[in-house]
Amino acid sequence: MNLNLSANIEALEASATEELDNAVKRMRRAGIDDIISLGVGEPEFDTPPNIVKAAQYGLESGQTRYQPTAGDYELRMEICKKLQLENQIEVSVEDVIVTPGAKFAIYLAAQAILEPGDQVIVLDPSWVSHSSIPKIMGAEVKRIICPESNSFQPDINQIREQMSSVVKLLILNSPCNPTGAVFDKDLIRSITELACDNNTLVLSDEIYENIIFEGEHYSPGSEYSNVITVNGFSKKYAMTGWRLGYATGPQEILEGMIKIYQHSVSCVTAFAQSGAVEALRSEESQYAANEMVQAYRRKRKLMMEYLERSDFFKCEIAQGAFYCFPSYNFPKPSLEVANDLLNEVHVATVPGVAFGSSGENHLRLSYVSSHEDLAEAFNRIEGYFNSRV
Repeated sequence: MNLNLSANIEALEASATEELDNAVKRMRRAGIDDIISLGVGEPEFDTPPNIVKAAQYGLESGQTRYQPTAGDYELRMEICKKLQLENQIEVSVEDVIVTPGAKFAIYLAAQAILEPGDQVIVLDPSWVSHSSIPKIMGAEVKRIICPESNSFQPDINQIREQMSSVVKLLILNSPCNPTGAVFDKDLIRSITELACDNNTLVLSDEIYENIIFEGEHYSPGSEYSNVITVNGFSKKYAMTGWRLGYATGPQEILEGMIKIYQHSVSCVTAFAQSGAVEALRSEESQYAANEMVQAYRRKRKLMMEYLERSDFFKCEIAQGAFYCFPSYNFPKPSLEVANDLLNEVHVATVPGVAFGSSGENHLRLSYVSSHEDLAEAFNRIEGYFNSRV
């Protein structure tokens, strides 16, 4: 019997960030216990205790049954309040879908919109799944280079040149993974207006919206009707393993997403949603989230100091998220460098090429680790480069 994958899946590349995390976990299970990970975008902090307790109470009080596909009504009410207060996006409960992670919200939107032959514009470098998810649907990905010389900001003229009747979706991510760039408000407006004129939808991935050190966050869904806004709880509240995201956008798109949702995972875990309600409603949660951002600010400063002292790295300062995306002056592809660093000096990084061709000769470095681990990681990285000069 011949067992063949579909052509789209056969051609799909594995997620570089997920593969890295899996490799680190395998090495640790094998007894290699000195690995320092600068690779995975996961807060070092535990979920705030009040959120954990709310989920525990939900579990103990019977929140163990199927929930509405779109999510718990009380949680969607809190998301509506959040969107109105923080993002100036006016929505009702029926305009919000709660999903198992923000990534699945992106998947649902792409599945609802895209067909083979459609095109999707992605800003390069971009998070690995922004380009991979459309390919699952058979769409063609068109990458717009955001050069380091322009602080990784996109060029509206290049986007205009790539617009056509078959461009169904444009994906924005500000603050950006992997570069940490925060896109200018007027630039986002111009991009969204251009997309609207072309009958193109904009998916605004805002998962890092509260982790901003320079500039300000802007949600295009506050002014434009062609926007699907995606967010979640993973980064702000250190809830990565809870798998909780949400989306809002045009009603027709949401209805299509719900159909797919019903025939796939059905709903989000009931008691996890109790924790999400607490996250949005409690001042204690907001205080904890703000404290995390201040800790990232200090770690970012430390990371930049190490990069500036290095003879091998050059880095555009990250405005937001918790990543740096330095280039390196060393004659070796980023995939080989990242593999060497992991296997030889036990420091996990993500090769820049995973985020697009413009990411070659870069590494994505996450600075969520402790100050001690950051110092040790750079000692090992510098040792690796120096041993090969």
